[in-house]
Amino acid sequence: MADDQDRAIRAGIGTLAVAVAIITTFDDGRPHGCTGMAWAEHPAPPLLLTTLRAGGRTRELVQATSQFGVSVLGEGQQAHVAGFAARSAEPGGRFAGVPFSPGPTFGLPLLDGCVASFECELKDIYPFGGHDIVVGRVTWASVAGGRRPLVHHDGRLWGLREPGQ
Repeated sequence: MADDQDRAIRAGIGTLAVAVAIITTFDDGRPHGCTGMAWAEHPAPPLLLTTLRAGGRTRELVQATSQFGVSVLGEGQQAHVAGFAARSAEPGGRFAGVPFSPGPTFGLPLLDGCVASFECELKDIYPFGGHDIVVGRVTWASVAGGRRPLVHHDGRLWGLREPGQ
């Protein structure tokens, strides 16, 4: 593929705005999570998907536990993006200083103060290049009114504004 076409493809993909989330599960009883993205499907059945790095620890743990949590980040929670993307020497290390609560269905760690939180039961995993598409059936959800999501667009993190602002 020509370099100019490769750049055009990357630029085009970069225009897709997606919600930034922390994907969580357990690692030997300790909270584990990583930075990810989240998309949702129609509510019957309620499905949510994310992509996790193929062969990555979070991907392995989600398959082993058959459960995962999704905490959709809001404006002002940008620091969590880097914190949960960084390597951690110890299981649960990414959660140091991060307030979270157990979800009511599976007790999954869900970050406090998020726009929305979900607990999901693993439905399917599909290969997708260097990542895998992880699909979960939503078993519980919570929405914080008045908060706006943090989105990834054009290689940067953005907050959403009302039209005309």
